[in-house]
Amino acid sequence: MVGLALLPPNSMWVFYMESFSGRGPYVSTISLFFNVVFIVTLVALGNAVVRRLRPGLALNRAELIIVYVILTVGTSIMGHDMLQVLLPVMTVGYWFANPQNRWEAMLNNSTPSWLLVSDKQVLYGYYNGSTTLYQRSVLLAWLPPVLWWTGFIVVLVFVLVCMSVVLRPLWAERERLTFPIIQLPLELTDPGTGLLRNRLMWVGFALAGGIDLVNGLNYIFPSVPAIPMSVELTRFIPDMPWAGVGWLPMHFNPAVIGLSFLMPLDLLFSCCVFFLWWKALYVLAAATGVSRGYGGGISESIFPYVNEQMFGGFIAIALGSLLVGRRYFGQVWRRMVGKPSEVDDSQEGLPFRVAAVGIAIGIALLVAFSVHARMSLSIAILVFVIYYLLALAVARVRAEFGSPVHDFHFTGPDYTIGYVGGTVNLRQQDLGMLTQYFWFNRAYRAHPVADSVEGLQMAARARSSARLMVLALLLATLVAAFSGFWIWLYYAYKFGATSQFGFGADWFGREAYNRLQSWTENPQQANLIAPVAMAVGFAITLLLAAARTSFVGWPLHPVAYALSASWSIHLVWTPMLIAWAAKVGVLRYGGLRLYRQVLPLFYGLILGESIVGCAWPLVGLILNVPSYNFFGG
Repeated sequence: MVGLALLPPNSMWVFYMESFSGRGPYVSTISLFFNVVFIVTLVALGNAVVRRLRPGLALNRAELIIVYVILTVGTSIMGHDMLQVLLPVMTVGYWFANPQNRWEAMLNNSTPSWLLVSDKQVLYGYYNGSTTLYQRSVLLAWLPPVLWWTGFIVVLVFVLVCMSVVLRPLWAERERLTFPIIQLPLELTDPGTGLLRNRLMWVGFALAGGIDLVNGLNYIFPSVPAIPMSVELTRFIPDMPWAGVGWLPMHFNPAVIGLSFLMPLDLLFSCCVFFLWWKALYVLAAATGVSRGYGGGISESIFPYVNEQMFGGFIAIALGSLLVGRRYFGQVWRRMVGKPSEVDDSQEGLPFRVAAVGIAIGIALLVAFSVHARMSLSIAILVFVIYYLLALAVARVRAEFGSPVHDFHFTGPDYTIGYVGGTVNLRQQDLGMLTQYFWFNRAYRAHPVADSVEGLQMAARARSSARLMVLALLLATLVAAFSGFWIWLYYAYKFGATSQFGFGADWFGREAYNRLQSWTENPQQANLIAPVAMAVGFAITLLLAAARTSFVGWPLHPVAYALSASWSIHLVWTPMLIAWAAKVGVLRYGGLRLYRQVLPLFYGLILGESIVGCAWPLVGLILNVPSYNFFGG
């Protein structure tokens, strides 16, 4: 009840930071949601007071964990890569249609009306405001697509939850993965933790919070001197071919340093090395005249084919994790068919048989949804096979390594199918539905699979009911979807999406429909180089994995090859480098004992920036002034 009561205000807060104000911080684009850390810290402190005064009313650890997980679900659904893309895709196509782009004709020929809002009068109020959502004509226009997409979201997440139920025992109990992202939340939700009484934690808190306090004041009162937290290196290299390196920022986010300190050393080092490797390839491309170098992360099939190689690398990670667990999956199958088995699912979120049937039925429903929307059966199956393989890669990267970012921009099934198969070979209805699926495939930052597998692992660590965690995940998904739609639409009709919302109010939709227009007016043959680049990324990842197991001290981690090719790595490569240097020093001169002693310092960096950094948007909301953005943009 506490979690569900906090979910709509949290979703509204995320909406305000990332869309309504359009200034950030973009809390849903990092692995550990800073807004959820903010809320759960306050809830934990309040709970400590309640425990002293009325112990019977205090939440126990399992209940605090459920509150945390519900809020992460709400942030994911309302996040920068879910509803914030879906709403523009639902509205932009018809509202911005004109004789030149012919979007309306394309949508009429390719997309069912029950997934979009096409009434121009209804859309006028949405984009211009000064009216209300609560009109009969408006509600009737929005109700069918909202209900269809809400059902779709619930089924999409349900399959991820079922996958997580099966995967968690393999990763946590057999492979002993550490799940770094949940370490701080587990500390915060433990009533007996000494973290909030640790002096070193408060040192880190004061350092990170102090920086954000000063910079936040500078944003409102420019006379207050700011503490520089980033520098753009490309201004020092204006000439080609070196300028082909493109965007090369150095950010010094304390919270990301703290989060990166929890990662394995070899992955930290490898991400920095491979990030510079990709930049060197862009310079090479500019020097040879193949291209002008880095193109801002836009998916262009051009040397060095970064997105294609990234896709191949993550497919290798997903398939590799399945291959490593093949004996475990054999035992799961024996358990499902009633034969003697080494695995026990009595304490899991669902019986393995139910989870497997849930995966099959869920994917079948998603495919049926797609076919009902006039997509080809074969394309629909391929879409969800690719999507769930990439989801598996996201879950693995988080469970084993705790990477602060995993965006996979422009590598989803919509792009992959278009490049490999050729848009000329796809039906107009297939292209239309690939466009409608742009919203959950544009990037994979706030991915619901992370909420599922980490929520189940937190329940296991707290020795609480995994069945209740599954119920909480699904209930939170349903409530988050409805509340997210309501929040967005309420404020759109009140203030106007065009006049008040940030760039995301129409940018994501324009991005989707410009691509559909390109597909329709300039259909492309199959790109023969794209699958080769994907195979190269797949092969290099496997070769790095083989080298890591064959040579003692091999420094380059296979996961980093694909991970460092993403857009978001630009925001975190410098904090990762700093965290690597700090962790090397700690382990070399103090070993594991010193590491445990200094860990609260880095927890403090996360907490300080989460509390103070996330407080500034609240100040901006109250005072109606621009506020400081400490992450993303």
